[in-house]
Amino acid sequence: MQRVTNVADSSVQEAALQVRATFGAGNLCDWAAYRIEGPDAEAFLQNRVSNDVKALQPGAGQLNASLDRQAHIEGVFSLHRLSANAFLLLAPKAEAESAIRGILRFKILERFEVVKEEGLSIWTIQGPKSAECLTDLFGELPALKLHAHCQLHLKDTPIRVIARSLTGETGFLLLGPDHVLEPVISALPTNKNGVWMSLEVLDVLRIEAGIPFFGIDYDETMLLPETGLEREAVSYSKGCYLGQETVARIKTYGMVQKALAGLLLEPGSTLPPRDAEILLDGKAVGVVKSGTESSTLNRPIVMAYLGKSVRSPGKTLDLEINGQPYKAHVALLPFYESKLQKNGAELLQEGLKLFSDGYDEQAIMTLEKAIQMEPTLIEAYEALGVILSRYERFTEAIALMNKVLELDPEHVLAHTNLSVFYMKLGNKEKAEEEKAKATMAAFSKKAKEAGLFFDPEAERRKKEAALQERLAMFQEALKYNPQDALGNFGLGSVLMELHRYEEAIAPFEKAIQAQPKHSAAYLSLGKALEGAKQPEQAKEIYQKGIEIAAAKGDLMPLKEMQQRLENL
Repeated sequence: MQRVTNVADSSVQEAALQVRATFGAGNLCDWAAYRIEGPDAEAFLQNRVSNDVKALQPGAGQLNASLDRQAHIEGVFSLHRLSANAFLLLAPKAEAESAIRGILRFKILERFEVVKEEGLSIWTIQGPKSAECLTDLFGELPALKLHAHCQLHLKDTPIRVIARSLTGETGFLLLGPDHVLEPVISALPTNKNGVWMSLEVLDVLRIEAGIPFFGIDYDETMLLPETGLEREAVSYSKGCYLGQETVARIKTYGMVQKALAGLLLEPGSTLPPRDAEILLDGKAVGVVKSGTESSTLNRPIVMAYLGKSVRSPGKTLDLEINGQPYKAHVALLPFYESKLQKNGAELLQEGLKLFSDGYDEQAIMTLEKAIQMEPTLIEAYEALGVILSRYERFTEAIALMNKVLELDPEHVLAHTNLSVFYMKLGNKEKAEEEKAKATMAAFSKKAKEAGLFFDPEAERRKKEAALQERLAMFQEALKYNPQDALGNFGLGSVLMELHRYEEAIAPFEKAIQAQPKHSAAYLSLGKALEGAKQPEQAKEIYQKGIEIAAAKGDLMPLKEMQQRLENL
């Protein structure tokens, strides 16, 4: 059975919906597993592949990649530590073989062997009831984090179970002899109201989940950051590996020219062919990759490589593909995420653990998900702001701390962090002001704890007086340099706090004129326009700001502008 790239068959779509409702089981006949074992295995892999192999404990796993010197992809795979000196590499066959060839190209005298696991069959169970199925099969199922694995027994035969989602749902891979696995897994759909998953069904589900496939959506000519897979497959703190310099440079100095994104087509549209050129106003702006008629989303969807100028999420484009007109809405991948995901508190703890273990990039993504799940989760905003500040993304960090203060106006640490961030940006006056606020908030907290009288109205008056003082300070500073970006942004921010929305518009516009790529200024200007009851103008500003933030990778202002635009 062959992989497909554009799926529209109705029976396949019905099966995909059933997987999302219950579960699906299937044989991954196009996958392979390799054992990498020997005293030098860990050290060699650590210097050769993109993720932090040394951080893996026995029973843990990770997404990883083998790259050439220019960071072109040789293969993306999951790597699982079996013991101190043994690892299991798992991927679709063509990709696994390519990755192994790339890894072994630099092996000279290192003491380890790479052996293909012959006679091993790879099966998968995916869907919200997949864990329940495994419990019925094995009688027990330990809690497994993503890519973690354990060995269980079926008919006295050892079976390796790996937590791995191929569909956007909870999912597992099972590795063992085919004569043991085939009869029990094949019987599951009939016995438990599930469905059999062909490779076509898996393709529908993985496209909805935004998971690219080797040889279809990317190959050896592409850079890892173009695929988006680097967000999970790369450690930015582990040190050198082949291709590391290019990956790090892209992260530090800007986004790639083309990157994998989603296109939501209008219902009823015909799926364009894979590798078709995407034209906008007669100019090539991208290339089509995998697509499917999605019953989950009730419309055709396509993954495509898009240029920087057109891949802002939420943008609607009138495109020409393969000689046909298409109206498409640009979307972040994945198109679909399971509703059975962790709650915000669980994601917060996971993000903090990733941060403490040095996985900053993964921690950022996890904390962003925590905020999306629970927008009032103060600790997530605080932790994310601290991490972003480590990368000198102070504008985003400040926005996060201000969100903390919206939720808790007397949050001492938020004021303290703001003081540090403003000082890093060279805004000494603002830094001193936040330092004073931190002191006052700490005093107020202690007073309350001691049962002392606290007058909210008096504090309100103090706050307004402080705002008036700040207002005068910015107005005075701007007399000497009326076009100063930081001064105008500060003036607009104070006017916003005083609810003088119409007056705040002009300073924010001047801040943008001085710094056209200042994402936070677009967000603030949009808020001012909303407050001034100018929703159409706010929409225009948010759309421009989303393009700027997407190009810079400023995710927090990007997501807030998207949300506000949708609400308008």
